[in-house]
Amino acid sequence: MDSLHAIGFYVSSGVLLLGGLGVALMPGRDLRGLAMAAAGAGLAGVYVSLSAAFAAIVALVCYLGCAVLVAGPGYRSVESVVSPMWRQVGAAGAAALLAVLAYVAFRGDFVTARYSAGPLDLGAVANLLLAHDTLATEAIAALALAAAAGAAAAWRMRDRAR
Repeated sequence: MDSLHAIGFYVSSGVLLLGGLGVALMPGRDLRGLAMAAAGAGLAGVYVSLSAAFAAIVALVCYLGCAVLVAGPGYRSVESVVSPMWRQVGAAGAAALLAVLAYVAFRGDFVTARYSAGPLDLGAVANLLLAHDTLATEAIAALALAAAAGAAAAWRMRDRAR
């Protein structure tokens, strides 16, 4: 991977991280929607830097749709039934998982990976995803399915309100 792709990857990762923190910490739903859109743009940038343009388009569309739902007037937060202690345990577990993923990323051979089929060669991207990254492909499919189901549910709720 050349330095331009590495810079794009790390900048996009930073935008993704800041967007995720914004979704979790911003007070208003408008700001949370903007932060979710920024997180989607960051994730799309990460995928583009990894030469997975199709996955970037799918992730961007899903995140922008979720951002519109979060920022919309029909969004209501759901009160959690889990105690604060278990939320803290979950946060500590997520931090530990992030530390493991960071260790694996820095010990892996991401920097020396080569992909020369071009950014929009969808057949080559599909072969690459299905040959090496089947779990990531399934995660993108689940994200697209959840976004479509959420959009359908939001649309039905809006039609019931009329």
